[in-house]
Amino acid sequence: QQYQQQQQWQQQQQQQQQQPFFNGTASAPPPPPPPPPPPPRAKQQQEHPGGAQGGPGSPINMKYANKLETKSEEAEQAAITNIKRNILIHWALLPPMLQMLRPIDQLVSTIHNCFPPAYGVPAHDYFQKWKPIMHSDLVLSSAMGNTPNEDKLKKAVRKIRFFLHPDKLPKDLSAEQSFMVKMLWDVTSDGWEEFCKQKEELDWIRG
Repeated sequence: QQYQQQQQWQQQQQQQQQQPFFNGTASAPPPPPPPPPPPPRAKQQQEHPGGAQGGPGSPINMKYANKLETKSEEAEQAAITNIKRNILIHWALLPPMLQMLRPIDQLVSTIHNCFPPAYGVPAHDYFQKWKPIMHSDLVLSSAMGNTPNEDKLKKAVRKIRFFLHPDKLPKDLSAEQSFMVKMLWDVTSDGWEEFCKQKEELDWIRG
């Protein structure tokens, strides 16, 4: 019996040695660190609505956004090219060869046919204010033939330049409307310059 008590006492000692011992001065082991917080999913989704595809500023998305802008620029350039072609063929150049400008009196008396909404260019209220110039208003009299009068032509060209002057034009013109106005201005100016040049040559020949 004494031997059994000794064995029990030894077993108790071994169990106490295996268990951690804490006294008044010893501190318990620190608790395990808390798990990391979950990622802010909602915020990421707000910043990048495309999820795994990234936001609008990602390189891949920017690539296709730039392609869309390029397509838009190409469409605008194609529209401007079409306007230029129509103005030259249907108004500015003399048929059938289309190698030289029409006489200035023809340009002045038909320029209203080129104002928007001609050739698919969007309409604008400003161009409705233009009062067309009749060809009969450019000659002295029908008895003297259809030769245009220089003073009347000069006033007509001045009227067109005043109407198409950049300071007089509305600020909300589209790119197509602005291009059309500039081209009409240039053709009218070149037509008037050619008229004055031919007149000086005729005056020199006549002596």
